[in-house]
Amino acid sequence: MSVWWIAIGFYGVVVAGWWVRHVLLSLARPLGLYVAPASGAARDGCLSVVIPARNESERLAECVRTVLSQGPVVRELIVVDDRSDDDTAAVASAAAEGDQRLRVVRIDALPAGWAGKAHACQRGGELASSPWVLFADADCRFDPGGLAGAVEHAEQHNADLLTLWIAADHRSFWEHMLIPLCGALILYWFPPFRANQASSSLAYANGQFVLGRRERYLAMGGHDCARDTVIEDIPLAQHAKRFGLRLRTALGPEIVAVRMYTNFRETYNGWTRIFIGALQRRWKLLASMVSLAGGSLLPSVGAPLAALHVVRHGWPDDRLTLVFIVLLWLHFVAVYSVSYRAWGLCRCDRRYLWLYPVSVVVVGAILLRSWWWMLTRRPIVWRGTRTGSQA
Repeated sequence: MSVWWIAIGFYGVVVAGWWVRHVLLSLARPLGLYVAPASGAARDGCLSVVIPARNESERLAECVRTVLSQGPVVRELIVVDDRSDDDTAAVASAAAEGDQRLRVVRIDALPAGWAGKAHACQRGGELASSPWVLFADADCRFDPGGLAGAVEHAEQHNADLLTLWIAADHRSFWEHMLIPLCGALILYWFPPFRANQASSSLAYANGQFVLGRRERYLAMGGHDCARDTVIEDIPLAQHAKRFGLRLRTALGPEIVAVRMYTNFRETYNGWTRIFIGALQRRWKLLASMVSLAGGSLLPSVGAPLAALHVVRHGWPDDRLTLVFIVLLWLHFVAVYSVSYRAWGLCRCDRRYLWLYPVSVVVVGAILLRSWWWMLTRRPIVWRGTRTGSQA
């Protein structure tokens, strides 16, 4: 029996961890981890925006329009047309409607040893002429005052590199079902409270929004550190922190929103790649699967079954079983309370939490696929380019 009580004690620690997450979410705003649109006039011309774009004709126009609508804070918008074979360049020019701040740079060939996005970002960063440079994706759309607010936040906190957790623009069933939980897993491994500490080696960046001081960015070699990685953002952050840059991660749902993928196949393939590039180790993928099974699926299935048992047969006489049932219910409440709050922070549709167990199973399958790809060292091909070496 003592072994079972030890197991119950361990489970109690797991449940307590979920309630700690609830408290940490409550502290995001009081601790200054929330970025708001600009409250006043930002410095004119202090920001260059770099958008790497490969065959983005369907999504680029809104991004260009919302960047240029930010006002004089944006000195220039550099769209790096990375070997596109569609109308990416023409779409960017049309969306700018003659705004002279737009500059379209064409890349016709990818240098040996480089991944496409990292090279496009490097090229754009070298061409930028403002004190601050923002690297963002073509599927981003920016809220009014958002970019000035981000620059203000970075300057107030003396950050060299600011990255944001941003709002979700999900429209299809599988986007709603999978992407919030996938993002929550990344947040689990890269909590801002640790990543923002200079004393911690943990470093995180979200490639959809990376704002940096141009001088410091160039001094550390730019994206050269991520020239041949599966994803470019987290390796960039890791190198920046080792180089001595001050990194900051914050919440920015009022700054920018993004629609990463549009259907199940894109989501499934995209997050397989992201998990490989972000977690970088097979044991982290396995730990994530165990965490999903025991931390999310167990209470989602077990708590309703336990409630049904109590309704039918009454409370158990065995103290061990009774404590387990109580912990199971506390776990259930914590999981859904934390998920409800986290989904709301990123403007995800909370109605899909009713199908949360299904999300857990499918995301677990993506993690398993990522683990298998790392085990077999399967090449990662993204948008026609083979990228990255796997650990």
